[in-house]
Amino acid sequence: MASNNGTKKLQVAIVGSGMAGLVTAYLLSNDPHQRYAVKIFESGKTLSLDSASVSIPNATKTAFNRVDLPMRAFAGGFYSNLKAMYDHLGVKYHSQPFLFEFAKSPTKLGSRLRSDSQSQLPASSYFVHASNLHETPPPRPRALPFISYILEVVYLLVCYAWFSLCCFLVAPLDGLQGAESLEEYLRRTWVPEYFISYYVLPLISSVTTCPHQSLLGFPASDVIGYKRRTHNAPHYTVSNGVNTVQERLIKGVNYELSAPISKVTPTGNRVKLTWKKVDSNDAEDQEETFDKVIMAVAPDIVGQIFGPLQHFMRRIPTVMVESVVHSDKTMLKQGSSLEQRKSRLGAQLIYLRTTTDNIHQTESHHVQNCGSIVTTCPIDKIDDEHTIHSATFTRVLRTPESKRIVNSIFRDTPNFAGAEKSNSLWKNGDDNVFLVGGWCWDGMVLLEGCIVSAMRVANALNVEIPWKS
Repeated sequence: MASNNGTKKLQVAIVGSGMAGLVTAYLLSNDPHQRYAVKIFESGKTLSLDSASVSIPNATKTAFNRVDLPMRAFAGGFYSNLKAMYDHLGVKYHSQPFLFEFAKSPTKLGSRLRSDSQSQLPASSYFVHASNLHETPPPRPRALPFISYILEVVYLLVCYAWFSLCCFLVAPLDGLQGAESLEEYLRRTWVPEYFISYYVLPLISSVTTCPHQSLLGFPASDVIGYKRRTHNAPHYTVSNGVNTVQERLIKGVNYELSAPISKVTPTGNRVKLTWKKVDSNDAEDQEETFDKVIMAVAPDIVGQIFGPLQHFMRRIPTVMVESVVHSDKTMLKQGSSLEQRKSRLGAQLIYLRTTTDNIHQTESHHVQNCGSIVTTCPIDKIDDEHTIHSATFTRVLRTPESKRIVNSIFRDTPNFAGAEKSNSLWKNGDDNVFLVGGWCWDGMVLLEGCIVSAMRVANALNVEIPWKS
């Protein structure tokens, strides 16, 4: 197959079909000079960007019944490249206000399947936050006495004002001794412990789907940068679900499903992929050689299949996160004051329930327009009788060490000086191999990182980015 100028097209393999892999495939496949022949390898039975999402049966006709997993809401100011790409693709999105209801659970929530007499005390709501202050004053939790509510609001206003000033005026430390963690930053800026445990961490965990302790270990620059860029910015959701994004990105691209890659091996000026067709009777490994290989998978998978990065990928932590789509509204009735409430702006409720034991945990309950509930990071097992769909996915965590490793790979900083003081860490593009993904940039592991890393590869291969001004 030849390009427009008569030369043979470069063969490019993309491992993984999440947002980063599909965007990279789209950019290379739509190269104006038609220099690249792209093939995607996906280990699952379907393309992974929309693989965990589900259509809800018996949903009301007036409500959209597709539930995206994980939630694909995005905030203006932070997701500038994602938003520009959606505009280019003609993907419709709309402003979506949220009501975040905060609640405490007196004990760990491990007893939902016991009898009522054995179950824990009900959770108690203590504040409701309307995104972008679309409801002012915010609704008062019905079980919270008026005086207690006023005191909570005054306390929150003072703490939030202080936290916001710190975010905009006090830069996180990031020097030769390494990046300052979020926990160190909050301690240095004297942010109150209660405000951290019951406001800051629950809200950030709803965005990142990470445990509290992991969030405290994030580089402070990630969270502070996100706060600065999203301050007073509206939230958006894709109007017809992320499957519309997947359909437009994959159009015209060749892909192989049920084809997990077991090894990526540089061979001279080319790269060999070893893989096996899962649903085939052929037990033999298959091999294909490409001019370029782009890995759009989590760091633990990169370490398993690509030798040069095995050691360093082990130092980038990951955690498995569960999301459950269900119809068990008793989870809200235990403490939520907003379940039956109708917002004049069509706000969706996200109910954040945090345990009050020594190691705080937050589970998020997102009430969908179609009536179902998505519970992320559930602390209890949800009754199978009410479960519609369940999915687990890998969340890449951030630490000051992983920040240095990633930045060095992508040439954002000098070579990472690890314990072995090596100055020869593999760089993105070495051996004709590239990395893309939400974790492949210096920031929160979110969809914007997927777009930025895909654009980085396009730039390296001299491919025009149609939505870049």
